[in-house]
Amino acid sequence: MEPVETIEVEDTTVACDGGKGALGHPRVFLQLAGGQVDCPYCGRRFVLKAGAAASHH
Repeated sequence: MEPVETIEVEDTTVACDGGKGALGHPRVFLQLAGGQVDCPYCGRRFVLKAGAAASHH
């Protein structure tokens, strides 16, 4: 299945709430493994920007 939306990020930890305010979903924190991760609620795909250093908090 293709992602609903692909978002480039500069960190390996991201938060997703669906982006639709009250119509979104509970905020979840996701770890990029292998440079990308898909949100299990809304299907957004987060990918590490080219050249971004993978940081670990």
